[in-house]
Amino acid sequence: LHKQNIFQIVWRELYPAGIHYLIGQILGSAVLLWLAGHVGNAQERYYSYTLVITGLTGVLVMFPAVYFYRKDRIGRLIGGLTSVEEQRLSIPEMLLLLAAGAGFAQYANVLVAILQNWISSSYGETMTKITSGKSLFMMIFWMGIIAPVAEEMIFRWLIYLRLRDYMRMGAAAVISGLIFGIYHGNLVQAVYASLLGIVFAYILDISGCLWSSVLLHMGANIWSLISP
Repeated sequence: LHKQNIFQIVWRELYPAGIHYLIGQILGSAVLLWLAGHVGNAQERYYSYTLVITGLTGVLVMFPAVYFYRKDRIGRLIGGLTSVEEQRLSIPEMLLLLAAGAGFAQYANVLVAILQNWISSSYGETMTKITSGKSLFMMIFWMGIIAPVAEEMIFRWLIYLRLRDYMRMGAAAVISGLIFGIYHGNLVQAVYASLLGIVFAYILDISGCLWSSVLLHMGANIWSLISP
């Protein structure tokens, strides 16, 4: 790792997010092209497929994410770097992490509501289009379970832990959180996701368990879906 130049380090940090983006774009473009050839007003109809596209993107992302994480882990073991995932979570700890994720999401949702009063944003309208007509079970499955697992693999298991190869926990948590926020593509979500991303990375590190951040993320997303 110390032999890598700055360009190799930046590439190593950013290409996992690029993989997630590329898979999502390929799936989204394929669906949009199919709709354009079969139905009218394809752009609006596309929203009804966005939830499934997001979920399928998450499923496909898991395969390269696990592959690259395993390569990283082998490299860390050979290099003598500290590796997480040694600790196991009990059922009460899992439930506590889910509840904590919901609590963090509630505070973040309040912040988003305040931001939307000051910032012109189509985020709420877009989410309404995406979730309209979808069953709660379907939304929880794709957005509350699959998406968090995939995003944690990319942004915490790969990006955050790779940053930890070079720097202290605080700096790595902030940088990875900002990357996570920027990836969401709009200011409201960027603030929300950045804050939660920093918290997820911090708790992953101090808990010593990869699945701690996954459970926090699941709790946050599920709470956002079911809360009034």
